[in-house]
Amino acid sequence: MPFLIKMPTRVLVYVLVVTAAALAAVAALWRSGAPVQQEHLIASLGLVGLGAYTAFTKYKTSRNSSGEVSFIPYITAIVLYPHWSTVCLIGIAVSAVEVGKKKHPLKQVFNSSQYILASAAATGAYLVLGGVPLVVDSSFAVLPHAGGVLTFLFVNSLAVAGVVALIERKSILRTFVDINRSSLFYDLFAIPGVYGVARAYTDWSWYGLLITVLLLYGVRLMYQARLQLENTNRELLELFVHTVEFRDPYTSGHSQRVARFSKVIARAIGLSTKEVQRIGRAALLHDVGKIHEVFGPILGKPGKLTPEERAIMELHPVKSAELVSKLSDFEDIVADVRHHHERFDGKGYPDQLAGKSIPLGSRIIAFADTIDAMTTDRPYRKGMSPDEVREELIRCRGSQFDPDICDALVHSPIFGQLFDGTEEGPTISITQMLSRVRKTRTPAPV
Repeated sequence: MPFLIKMPTRVLVYVLVVTAAALAAVAALWRSGAPVQQEHLIASLGLVGLGAYTAFTKYKTSRNSSGEVSFIPYITAIVLYPHWSTVCLIGIAVSAVEVGKKKHPLKQVFNSSQYILASAAATGAYLVLGGVPLVVDSSFAVLPHAGGVLTFLFVNSLAVAGVVALIERKSILRTFVDINRSSLFYDLFAIPGVYGVARAYTDWSWYGLLITVLLLYGVRLMYQARLQLENTNRELLELFVHTVEFRDPYTSGHSQRVARFSKVIARAIGLSTKEVQRIGRAALLHDVGKIHEVFGPILGKPGKLTPEERAIMELHPVKSAELVSKLSDFEDIVADVRHHHERFDGKGYPDQLAGKSIPLGSRIIAFADTIDAMTTDRPYRKGMSPDEVREELIRCRGSQFDPDICDALVHSPIFGQLFDGTEEGPTISITQMLSRVRKTRTPAPV
C-alpha cells in the first residue's frame, strides 16, 4: 500500500498493535461468551445504528475540527447486551462510518480498531464486575455500570494519547492527562447518561429510543451553540487584532503568527494544554495597545525612529495591558502582555524586570515576537532560515532570552513547527498527525 511508505515505523507499528489487541479482545470475549440471543442483539442494534447516525452527522466545533456524541449510544448498547456480538456490531458501524467519510486509510484502521478495543474492554469489565444485560435486569448496579463506562472512555483516550505521544515524542502519561483534563466532568456525566438511555429503551422500547434521539439532538444543539459562541468571540478578537495591524503594513498577520509560535514554544517546554491556550491568547493580544492614537504617526513613518519616538513606542506594552485588563475574562494574561518586551538580563522595557521575575508567558512571547521578526521578509532584507534562527536564539541565550526555554526549544523535536505552518497540540486528530508526517518527511531543523 503506497500510503504506508510515508508513515513513520513507530506509527505503523502502533496502529498494528492496537488492531491486533482489538481482534484479540473480541476473540477472548467470543471464546468465553454465551450463545447469541437474537432478541437481545436487536436491542443493541438499534443503539449502534443511532451511534453511527450521530457519527455521520457530527457538528462543527471550529474551522478544522468537529464533535460528535456517538460514544453514548455505543456504550449504551454494551450495557444493554454485553456480548461479543455487540462489540462486532459497533466495529462494523464505526468501520462503515470511516469508509463513508473517505478518510485516510490509516485513520480508518486506527479509529475502527480503537473503538473495537474500547468496546471489548468495556464489555469485559462490565461482566467481570458482575454486570448483567440491562435487557434482562434493568436495575442500576453502580460498580459494573461505572466500571464499564469508564473503561471504555479510558481505553479510547489512552489509544489516542499513544498516537499523539508518538508523533510529539512526549510522555504518554502527560499527553493522556492533557487530553482528558478538560473532559473529565463530561466523562463522569456519561455514567448516569448511559444508564438513562438504557432505561428509556428497557422501559419504553422503541419509543424510548425515539426519546433518546430527541434528547441527544438537544444536547448536540446545546454544545453546538456554546461552541459557536466561543468561536464567534475568538473571531471577533482576531478581527480586532487585524484592525490594529492595518496601521502598519509590515506587521500584517504578526499577532496571529506570534500566537502560533508562542503555543509551539509552550508545548516544546512541556506546558499543559490550558497554559498553552492561555499564553496563546496573551500573544494574540500583545500589541493591541498600538491602536492608541499616539502611535499612529510613528507607525506610519518611513525610516528610523528618533529617540523620542522610540520612547513613545516602548509604551505600547503598557497600553496593551491596559486594554486587556478591561476584559474580565483576560485578567490572567495582563502581566504576560505588559512584560513581553522585557529582557532576561534586565535591559528591556517597560519595567526592566530580569530573570525569572519576568512572567513565564512574557518570556515565551519574547521568543515568538523575535522569531517572527527574524523570519519575516522586509524591504531591506530577506527572512532568516531555520538554521539562522536557531543560531541567533543561541547567541542571545541568557541575555535577551531565558536560557532554559532556549535550550528546550532549540533541542525540541517540534522546533520545525515554527517554520512549517503547523500548530497541532495534543488533541490533534490522526488526520492532522498524518498530514504533519507527510510535511516533515523532507529535511527540517529538528
